[in-house]
Amino acid sequence: MTKRQQRNIRWSVIPIIMVMMLALSGCFGPTKVTTVEVDTKEMPVKISNDANITALNKVTIEPTVSGQVSTMAVKVGDEVKQGQVVAMLDTSTLQTQLNQLIQELGEQQSHAGVQAVPQETTVVPGAVSSADVNRAHEMMMNGIITEKEYQTIVQRSQATVVTSGGGYVATGGGMEVAGIQAAIAQLQTQIAQSQIVAPMTGRVAAIYNEDRKVAIEGRPFMLIQQNTPVVASLSIPQSFALKLAEPANKSTLKVYLKVDDKEIPGELTYVDTNAPAGTPSVLVKATFNNTDDVIKPGEFYTLVIESSATAPVIAVPKEAVHENKDGKFVYVVTADNTVDVRVVETSETVDGYTAIVMGLSKGERIITSKGNFELGEQVTY
Repeated sequence: MTKRQQRNIRWSVIPIIMVMMLALSGCFGPTKVTTVEVDTKEMPVKISNDANITALNKVTIEPTVSGQVSTMAVKVGDEVKQGQVVAMLDTSTLQTQLNQLIQELGEQQSHAGVQAVPQETTVVPGAVSSADVNRAHEMMMNGIITEKEYQTIVQRSQATVVTSGGGYVATGGGMEVAGIQAAIAQLQTQIAQSQIVAPMTGRVAAIYNEDRKVAIEGRPFMLIQQNTPVVASLSIPQSFALKLAEPANKSTLKVYLKVDDKEIPGELTYVDTNAPAGTPSVLVKATFNNTDDVIKPGEFYTLVIESSATAPVIAVPKEAVHENKDGKFVYVVTADNTVDVRVVETSETVDGYTAIVMGLSKGERIITSKGNFELGEQVTY
């Protein structure tokens, strides 16, 4: 090969190398994308998202004494009646102590005179009125107080029967006798409290510490709930919630729960209108009749709320919303121009825009370019 030919080959290779270098520099540089800034748009007020289902009426049993469970009379899923014994604590030690005290009392009384004391019964009215109980129930339904706080108020509203006197007292050397009688009364109370009963009719939803077979004073032991009605709870955009709360829109409101292939109608019973202005999402609740027992508390079902009203809500071009087996998501461009993958919940798509009910904030920047992007990928726009 002549020197002239070698020179020609070198000059022909140089452009190819330059093209390859330019291509490689494009591969390792930021990816060019098109983006839009997230903003609000007037959209139909329609919600269709998974909601948590709970029983409207439920109570947690908290024993007044601690002890080992000797008998568990029910299991999760069983129906129980109010006043039914659901468990018994081991009272063998208490019973032994009681028998010893009764024997000792007999010995003491045989050496001292006794006198019968008449029994007096007094009914002490509750400290809380029925009107206060009703208000407390509304507060519980609105999430202002807990179910446990409500039950405490209910207990304070109930009348108490106080019995005094009865039995016998010593007329001579009676200090020891009186002490034994007080100890016997205390043991009898503890034995009576070792019998745990259902405070209301319903279904056993949970038994706590079942594997340990132990009851702890003041700690949850068993959850009983009624099958109907049930409540579906969901957070939605504040602008949607305020529209749903307007009396003028109630006539066009449609609320239902999707359970398998059924649509179970319900009623919107709570809308949080007290949250500060600008709160991204607020709580709403819908109540459903569950006499057929097809809705299972503790499960999630699709809650649908439809209205003819419209409201301003975050909306993005529909091509910005992607979907995989885990749900819907968008690509967000962060402050350092890297990609963040953001899960979103959507509503209606109108005129090329999809309403976002959760997951994005106004002013954020999202990618509208076609294709898939990696978390942390560097981009430019």
